[in-house]
Amino acid sequence: MMAYRALYREWRPQTFGAIIGQEHITRTLKNAVEAGRVGHAYLFCGTRGTGKTTTAKVLAKALNCLQPEGPEPCNRCDNCTAITEGLSVDVIEIDAASNRGIDEIRDLREKVQFTPSSGRFRVYIIDEVHMLTNEAFNALLKTLEEPPRHAVLLLATTEPHKIPLTILSRCQRFDFKRITSAGIIGRLQEVAAGAQLKVEEEALRLIARAAEGGLRDALSLLDQAAAFGAMTITAGDVHNLLGTVRVDGLSRMAGYLAAGDVGEALRLASQLTAEGKDLRLFAREMAAYLRALLLEKIAPGAAAQEAWDAAELSSCMSQFNEERLVKSVAIMAAAEQEMKWSNLPGIALELALIKACRPADGEDLASLATRLSALEEKINKLGADRVIYGEQPVRELPPTGKSMETGLKKREPAGLEKGAGASHSPLQAGQKERPGSEPKVAYRPAPSSQEAVQETPKQPETEASGLADLEEVKEVWQEILGAIRKERLPLYHNYLRAVPLDIKGRGLVVGFPEGDELGREIAELPENKTYLAVLLSRFLQGNWRVTFKHYKGTASMPAPRQVTKPAIVDVKKQFGGEEIDFEEDSDKLF
Repeated sequence: MMAYRALYREWRPQTFGAIIGQEHITRTLKNAVEAGRVGHAYLFCGTRGTGKTTTAKVLAKALNCLQPEGPEPCNRCDNCTAITEGLSVDVIEIDAASNRGIDEIRDLREKVQFTPSSGRFRVYIIDEVHMLTNEAFNALLKTLEEPPRHAVLLLATTEPHKIPLTILSRCQRFDFKRITSAGIIGRLQEVAAGAQLKVEEEALRLIARAAEGGLRDALSLLDQAAAFGAMTITAGDVHNLLGTVRVDGLSRMAGYLAAGDVGEALRLASQLTAEGKDLRLFAREMAAYLRALLLEKIAPGAAAQEAWDAAELSSCMSQFNEERLVKSVAIMAAAEQEMKWSNLPGIALELALIKACRPADGEDLASLATRLSALEEKINKLGADRVIYGEQPVRELPPTGKSMETGLKKREPAGLEKGAGASHSPLQAGQKERPGSEPKVAYRPAPSSQEAVQETPKQPETEASGLADLEEVKEVWQEILGAIRKERLPLYHNYLRAVPLDIKGRGLVVGFPEGDELGREIAELPENKTYLAVLLSRFLQGNWRVTFKHYKGTASMPAPRQVTKPAIVDVKKQFGGEEIDFEEDSDKLF
């Protein structure tokens, strides 16, 4: 009975034209062979299964073929047959992973001088060359720099960054690309037809995605699936071999993420755990599936190049927007990396699913934008029914019998003491206090809902309409200070040297003498600014804002009004007493 050969060995390409996915390399090598301009050293770099060793063997056959067909080897002559079977003495393969010392390289330096026995070139193929020691690399330098004319050295590696620059500079470097999923599927179909295998199309897509750009891995999986399914390969067989989740399971989980159904998402994850699925592999597949949805949404048709069925993606794709997909892909990819090092991968997956179901709970810009959009929608819905008295005009509403009190309440300023002068009404614009009377410091309470609807004008006033000018503010400034003295004595002393400087729209600029930093800082406290703005509204019409600045020199203020006190004068004459101030002369009383 003849020994069975694996598919990746049986179906290894024997010509440049049979090598798929590396046209940029095969074309260069064919032109060099045909023109007789083959270099003495080549470095083939790339991930596993992309054709580095295969290309090196095809090049060796092309150089030593007795009956070449242009740049391609004939694969019929004795030299080609011997190289294909690994029996040629002119083509030496060295595994640098197991022959990495300086002694092996010294032996190579001695034998490379021997002329080829049957071909034109003596070819050395050094695989995994990055595994050589520093001493071995140093011993190889002279041979690479000035080899015999009949010698060609072909170096292959998956990690070119580990090779010294002195070696790299002496070689022609070729970088092998990962093979596309479409290229892998096409090659698998050829191999399956030649090996008389029946394979479902979905199974081919699963194998192509699992191979991650390596054709050798894909052929090995196809070989394993053929043994599992008795020459008939289904998608279920491939799922069982790989431990992956079917596409319908990925689609279900994506639907739960789109709907924000955390409970169902966690139940599905628990079900996968019970079935023995690798949760980290599931997280990787979920990230790949969501990425395919994103690609298909941004560039229709791109998912087909990644071995995904566009028809299967279309039903789930409509449930997501681009921002949500980007967020979900990032969450699942990060979860897969975290699960790699975590002792509790199940918890990491569950937390990732919760975050993906609730993208607005994050702290990045995308999450904040989502939350802001949702908040704006709520405000727009509520804005038509909310009425804020004193801040915006109130539209007439039809009688519904429902109370609007909650929407009409006006917030009281933080600095105003409740009950202070509640029995008085505010002064009208331009109204003066009668001599001998105390300034009125009343705050008008918010009216009821019916009063608000009746009293509020239908059209908003302009920003500056009805406001007092700077001279009017200066005239009532002493009365404002008197109200502060009565209600907040400590704050009164802070405003003794403050004067109104300017009016800008609805704002009053209050000045402090230059150098009075403490006084300005105290006045700029939020509660103190609010209190002063409310006092301005008591004595002058409109809503006011207050800002503060420093002034140089002296500020002009009108002379304070003379207030006669006849009652006190009569008492002084009758009893011979004297007038004292309680705050300033309290030591005379005790």
